[in-house]
Amino acid sequence: MLLRDVAFGRLGDISFSVCWMSNNEALERQNGDIRLNDTSLLSITKEGKVTSLTVHPDVENKLTLEFGDLTHIWTFTIMLSKRFNKIQGVPRPRSDPTNATKVFLNSLSPSEVFACENNTAFFHQDEDFFLATGHTMRFPVKLESRSTSMLLFSWVGNSQAVNNSHTVTMYRTDSNSHIAFGVDSTTSNQYDFISLDSCSLYLACVEIADTHSFTCLSAVTEPDIPKDFEVTSWNSSSISLSWDCPDNLRYSLFLLTIYYLNGTDHITEEILLRFKEDTLVYTLFDLEPCARVRFGLQTICQSGMELSYSKMVQNNGNSVHSSIWGLCQTPFSPDNYALRWEVSNTSSISKFRVYHEGVLQSTTLLTNYTVGGLSECQQYQAKVEALCGDDVLMNAKTITALTGPVGMSELSFHSNDSTTLWTPTTTQLAMAYVYEVSLKNGTIIHNRSLTDAQLGLSGLDEGKSYTMDIWEQCDGEWPFEDAQLCVEADNSSSTFFGTAGPVQELVMDFVVSDMRLTMVVSWSLPEDLQDGMSEIQRKIEKIFKDKMQELLKDYDHPARIELATIRPAEEPDKTEIVFWSFDAMNTEENVSLPVEDQLDYIHSQNATHISVRDGIIYWDGPHLCLSLKHTSCPRNSLCVNTLGSFTCVCRHGYYDVSSVTEPQVASQPICNEKGLFSQCLDKLMTGGIAKPYLMSHIGGKVDVKLNDGRCNVEQSAMLFYFRTTRKSSECGTERRVNKTHFEYQNTLSVTLTKEETISRRDLKVVWKCVYPRHYVRNTHVSMDMEWLSALSLVQFNSSLQLALSMTLFTDESFNSSYTDVISLDRDDILYFEVALQTNNSFASYVLLQVDSCWATESSDPQDTVQGVFLHEGCPIDHTFYWLSVNGMEQKSRFSIEMFTMPKGLPLYIHCMANICGHDKDCTKNCSSQQRTKRSESQPDRSGKRAAVVSAGPVVVNTRVPTSYWAEHMTMILIVAGSMGVLGITILSVSATKAIMSYYEQLQLQ
Repeated sequence: MLLRDVAFGRLGDISFSVCWMSNNEALERQNGDIRLNDTSLLSITKEGKVTSLTVHPDVENKLTLEFGDLTHIWTFTIMLSKRFNKIQGVPRPRSDPTNATKVFLNSLSPSEVFACENNTAFFHQDEDFFLATGHTMRFPVKLESRSTSMLLFSWVGNSQAVNNSHTVTMYRTDSNSHIAFGVDSTTSNQYDFISLDSCSLYLACVEIADTHSFTCLSAVTEPDIPKDFEVTSWNSSSISLSWDCPDNLRYSLFLLTIYYLNGTDHITEEILLRFKEDTLVYTLFDLEPCARVRFGLQTICQSGMELSYSKMVQNNGNSVHSSIWGLCQTPFSPDNYALRWEVSNTSSISKFRVYHEGVLQSTTLLTNYTVGGLSECQQYQAKVEALCGDDVLMNAKTITALTGPVGMSELSFHSNDSTTLWTPTTTQLAMAYVYEVSLKNGTIIHNRSLTDAQLGLSGLDEGKSYTMDIWEQCDGEWPFEDAQLCVEADNSSSTFFGTAGPVQELVMDFVVSDMRLTMVVSWSLPEDLQDGMSEIQRKIEKIFKDKMQELLKDYDHPARIELATIRPAEEPDKTEIVFWSFDAMNTEENVSLPVEDQLDYIHSQNATHISVRDGIIYWDGPHLCLSLKHTSCPRNSLCVNTLGSFTCVCRHGYYDVSSVTEPQVASQPICNEKGLFSQCLDKLMTGGIAKPYLMSHIGGKVDVKLNDGRCNVEQSAMLFYFRTTRKSSECGTERRVNKTHFEYQNTLSVTLTKEETISRRDLKVVWKCVYPRHYVRNTHVSMDMEWLSALSLVQFNSSLQLALSMTLFTDESFNSSYTDVISLDRDDILYFEVALQTNNSFASYVLLQVDSCWATESSDPQDTVQGVFLHEGCPIDHTFYWLSVNGMEQKSRFSIEMFTMPKGLPLYIHCMANICGHDKDCTKNCSSQQRTKRSESQPDRSGKRAAVVSAGPVVVNTRVPTSYWAEHMTMILIVAGSMGVLGITILSVSATKAIMSYYEQLQLQ
């Protein structure tokens, strides 16, 4: 055992690594291998460069070197607390480099970082090879940030480099090797690896430009956050919590943080608790009286010594019940202001203290207080404290309070010069006034601010009545008192009448609210509605207008209901809906009906879940959207409670297309982004797009033409849409034909209307339908064959793409694919991937299941001679292995050993795949009784939505070198349902041809 004293310096600035270099193929010549903790490092070894891999301190690492006939094993531990390295194994490491090693290390530039440059221990040195461990304080590569799908690494470039292009490689780590799945180059000194799986271990390696180093650093992506973190029960001495795991189940532990708070919400103590992955509840017992606690929950991802934490989900615990909220100033006067506040639960509050300018004014049990004896037009600091028990501070809130001006007097109108005069009574010097002159119907014709206590009113029309409002302002900042004048002009002179009674502006707000009906419902305002999105706003307004109209339908005076506003109520998790109720018999002006009479009527009805308290209507019925949140509404829609029921409305940016799609479903909306949909039916093609989206995209009212005006565009309240047949002569539909398919294209041209002079955003929207013809059998096979490509992918103006493909890869890393005729040995393994290709998130919920796979000796999938190796999702060949879970993603991977067919012709591989929606189970449970590849199979696939994809040809011969051809995918059919996206149609295809055993058919031939 070797103990080496090490001067580490500041521990947080040190990177520990294993370093090695192989030159002139030294490892390969010696059939060598290096393994760290039984994981081979050969795949990350760069010939002729120093490769380094970071290791964790304070953990024992096992290092194995196989070199020729020798096998050496060492264990080493970097002990930070004791500041030395503990190394066991033979031969004993050396601290000095050999001459050969020195020559190579001396070739490094001064700015180049050797990751093992300090306290280096050389395990093995040869003429063209060395293996060592050590540390550096210069961090050749650093992890800057991470998320659930991203890792950002940075490094310091070589300042003397001529070529500034760095190469980055990302590896996925399994139990015994590192597998590369991405290589890129960049001129920046950082790289952002994206589209990664959450809670997964990756290895990033950087080859810095013009250096002799290849530096690798491992990191784990963050796990997804836990779900449904909530308080299930609480009392004065305990709090119970529950939560759920992330949807993808990729996590290791839960980390619960308990925060103890003081009255100003500062953390006084923090406790961390870890829970196993199957623990989803916790109860905090023995709480001290008046204790305030808040909680944070995270998932932890652990892979070996690598750890990462999810974002924290917060829960306010019991702190919310003792918090003051809604502290505000109610109507004030020149010499006082009034405060009002609320707390969620007064059982934990013994009293309140009210402070004015830092001086205690009163201790009260009420939730309102008035501070008097003040000066006009002043600002003051007011504070309210909530106390528990023996003056334990639970919470405190501060507000700026105002006093107003005294008001105006002696308001008069001088008809000889049309001048209005008044006398200010406020002693404040910086005084201002705001006035409005309006017609009797409320139309404002003049308004402005002024500093003089007089106003000229010239230019009034004879015979008309006018109203003038004047507000006095403190420092020109907040209005207070209002005086109202009524002016009537006649042929001879302007007469003036009215009063100068002081009416406070804030008081007016409360007077107005008394003329409205207010309902509080026991659910929180949906987030989409809080954003003020107009489409949802209009729909929800109509829903609640109709409900209030229904409540008053038998009221003794017909009422016309208008909705004033929907907003979060002052009470948590509740919503306030405010209505105007006007006399329905008066059609000329809005005359409000008596609020008290209407409230009495509603109270007398004894309606279920309806009560009237303190002038407010309360709905105490069930929160149906909460109880049905997982099943109530379809995708991209919002569940809205409607007093005894619920309805579903499309979220902002999504539009309901159910009224114009086939078949029509009246009960639930079909919410498509931008209102885009398309359907390719047997005798009909349909498509559409939302009017509001087009108008916002183009920038005004639009004209639309289908196929240059040769076909009518229909429209509903929200959509432009069309229906055409497959007869191209009827509607100008473009028709194209190839050997396997018919393609029909309809084009919608969108321009601004002629009233708009300038247009810069004309748009064309293209819908395509592709219908299959009979397959064309190709019996001619020769060695100048081309890789099977039956049909090009459909391209669209919006760059959307959706296709089913099958790709044959060179190995299990699935990084490089074949796109040309390939010859393989019989013992080679074929690696296939069947995938749904899309560059848009619209189809992200669609899953793919590979149902059957077979081989033919022609490019025709329906060749009568077929060799079946996968049937109804289950392997019937003992060399077939799934390399991913079939039916759980948009791709499936599998492998099978190469085989031959008696004719000796090149082989084509075909697979039939099913497409599943999000509400269907796409997985397959296979029985243990598997049939052989050569058994007969005649499944009935009538009416089953499916598609066939193919790859080939593959020739059984001697191995030829493979090359990294550019990826090329083949599509025979596009599949499934009616799923509308811009410029794309997905077809439903019935596979009726039975899959026959090729040995039976071969005998018949």
